[in-house]
Amino acid sequence: MANPDAAALAAAKSRAWFYEFELPDGTSTRADIPRDVLPIHKNRRDVLIRVIKEKVPDAAALTAIDFASHEGWYSIELSRHFRRVLGLEIRPESIAAARLMIRALGVDNVDYREADLQRLSESEIPGADFVLVYGLLYHLENPIHTLRLASKLARKHILIETQVFPYDVTGRIEDGYYLQQRSVQGVFSLSADYSHHREGGSTDLALVPSLNAVLFLLRTFGFAETGVIAPRPDDYEQFRRGSRVLVYGVKP
Repeated sequence: MANPDAAALAAAKSRAWFYEFELPDGTSTRADIPRDVLPIHKNRRDVLIRVIKEKVPDAAALTAIDFASHEGWYSIELSRHFRRVLGLEIRPESIAAARLMIRALGVDNVDYREADLQRLSESEIPGADFVLVYGLLYHLENPIHTLRLASKLARKHILIETQVFPYDVTGRIEDGYYLQQRSVQGVFSLSADYSHHREGGSTDLALVPSLNAVLFLLRTFGFAETGVIAPRPDDYEQFRRGSRVLVYGVKP
């Protein structure tokens, strides 16, 4: 850790954020989202901390990547546990905010890079031991590419948080003619997205996966063990209802 930058701290306190960052002087940043939504950020963070402690005991010697790092809330949390963290984010203004925050907090083991995760190839980014994919898949026109990319970059661990299409559809579908069929492993619902918005994807279309689609893809992409992290009674309401899920995977 480096010393907090006083000028950066003052700048951080003067603006509105998507998150309530806890600052070195005991205050918090001002968030510009509804108060009812704010608990999801701490809920996600608490699960991340729990997964690291339970599944990644050697994290201090390892590296991590934060997909869609936004203003840096989760990459900064990762920095407290991992040796080095890389945040990947499409919006320059979000990267600028994250860089301001790490200066304000004195965090010196996080780097940020501008990247469209629907177009990025694995050859452009070094792999990491742990890959975090929070709040992203349901904003993407091509979520399979992004999940494949995250899976290739993850040497061992992946943790995903996503809204899901609420129905797990299974069965068989004809392929060529009626005696030749394939199993349905999941579905994606089609929705409009909002690329013009701070929290939107890079296009204006989104394919939202079902839970069984996410689990099938992780197994297909090389994770030997996958599992849904069960919500606790005081978790954010979307987790309790199953419209939003947290999924962990580990490679052999």
